[in-house]
Amino acid sequence: MNDRVMVLLLCASSTLNVLFLVFSIFFLIRKGGLRYLYFKIFPTNSQEEFYNPYSLHKKSQFELLPKSDSDIIFLGDSLTDEGEWSELLENPNVKNRGIGGDTTDLILNRLDTILASKPKKVFLMVGINDMLGLGKGVKTIKQIRLVYSAILTEFQNQVPNTEVFLESVLPVHNKITRYWQDNDNILQLNLHLRKLAKEFSYHYIDVYSHLSDSENQLDICYTEDGLHLNGRGYLKWKEAVEEFVNDTNKKVLENISTEDVFTEC
Repeated sequence: MNDRVMVLLLCASSTLNVLFLVFSIFFLIRKGGLRYLYFKIFPTNSQEEFYNPYSLHKKSQFELLPKSDSDIIFLGDSLTDEGEWSELLENPNVKNRGIGGDTTDLILNRLDTILASKPKKVFLMVGINDMLGLGKGVKTIKQIRLVYSAILTEFQNQVPNTEVFLESVLPVHNKITRYWQDNDNILQLNLHLRKLAKEFSYHYIDVYSHLSDSENQLDICYTEDGLHLNGRGYLKWKEAVEEFVNDTNKKVLENISTEDVFTEC
């Protein structure tokens, strides 16, 4: 009888251990994986210094580059970073201040460099990395909104004459992406961004609908990995923003056949 009780207790203990392990793994993934664990064990004042030297290198360039109150700044993460904005928009005042891997927190932390020039316009797109768990782990939409609000408050207080444009976060393609994310969550975030733009009397630009297909996925025409954009994707993004950048009506692309650019795959 005692042996049977011991076996039952061992089975129960093993089951609880397995459940605890599964719960711990799930919790760790939700918090940002090994990065979260590392910074819990070895806390540091600057998380981005540990995992993203690229960010530090880019920031050091931005701090040294010439600044002007005629600057039109594109600010964001890798989606912004990878765009050749000055050439796409045929405007020498356009400057790319995107950094791959950026989250809302990292944008807020490097905002002083952006504000220093008192730019004419800022086009901001950020948030997908927060939802994917980069930096400090997965954020809820409410948490992302709070950091966005802090960013916009800084703009309002420090550069009240700068026109600020909130660009919607882009869709992903769930079937081919290695950066899984639910487009319903992205749509919910974009609703909050639209409300924030109205609250701060800034502009909201719906880029999402320019790049999404009939299922609200990132159209496969515009991506190779389900998250980032190819050349066609950036031309569609340009189409969404160029009238706000150049203060003109939308122009027909010069020297590029519209059939070549906008035909379906």
